[in-house]
Amino acid sequence: MVLMAYQLLKNCKNCSSFAIINALRFANANYGLYLQTIFEYQRNQSIISNKNKKYMKKFKFILLFVAALSMGLTSCSKDDDETPVDVTPNLDFKGGSDYISTDAVVTAGEAFKIGITASSNANSGKKLKSVVLTITSNNVIIGGDTAEFSESSYNRDYEITMSDPGESVLKFVVTDKDGQTKTISLTITAESADTPLGAAADTYFERVGGADGTGLEAFGLKWDSNVERAFYAVLSKDAATKLVTLTAAEWTSITTVEALTAAVDAAEGIEDFRGISVTADGDYDDVLGVIYNDEYHMIHLTSATVTVDAVNGTTAKIYGQSKK
Repeated sequence: MVLMAYQLLKNCKNCSSFAIINALRFANANYGLYLQTIFEYQRNQSIISNKNKKYMKKFKFILLFVAALSMGLTSCSKDDDETPVDVTPNLDFKGGSDYISTDAVVTAGEAFKIGITASSNANSGKKLKSVVLTITSNNVIIGGDTAEFSESSYNRDYEITMSDPGESVLKFVVTDKDGQTKTISLTITAESADTPLGAAADTYFERVGGADGTGLEAFGLKWDSNVERAFYAVLSKDAATKLVTLTAAEWTSITTVEALTAAVDAAEGIEDFRGISVTADGDYDDVLGVIYNDEYHMIHLTSATVTVDAVNGTTAKIYGQSKK
């Protein structure tokens, strides 16, 4: 169609203004032909009739207007194709040995430090208005903090303590005056500070006749006599630093070294324990706490057997379990 418009103007000698404008419309699809069209049209001016010369100025004005419009549209199209400018504010974690800046494992109950720095976007120059910290665990918000201000830069240190073991996500969001935001986050795994007690181990004490009892040396205790008409075994301190009685419930409720340490330290010390009969079999539920070689032990006495024969006399055996 452009070629037809071009040929029309090239061969036109007595064309009306209406024909000229229609030709211009056809040529509008290709700006490269605009200039060629002008050239051809001017070359034929000498043969254009006087009747059509008066439309020459109109034609030139219209053609130049359309060309300018076309270049303007081309310029707009180029602008539309350009990559959008980033206007989000800046937000980063502080680095260094004093700070946590990546996913980390911490001890529950112990404080740790996270630092952040924020600044306005260089392109927008918009001031910052807030920084929000949100702490979530299992998708439930368990803590947080909001700071509001009007500054081009902002930095802050957060001292945080995870009171309970578990995994939490800490999310920081900075917002500027235009509502533009940036988010950074990290995951903190808090582990228990306490040391679990070791598994319960079977414990066995035995005393044959008048000999010293065996099996107690691992706890710094001794069994070298029976008292009260030889009715009860006497379990007493030997090298142990402290001997105490605990409640039966504490055998199961105390699960960490720290808890056992606290319980034994708080209890009143005794010189010996006399709760096991050496005259008859029996079931027991007695718990002892012992400090020996700077270690804390818990002993659960659960049963005892007694036998008598002519050779050895009385043989008493005490059964139970121990933890440390």
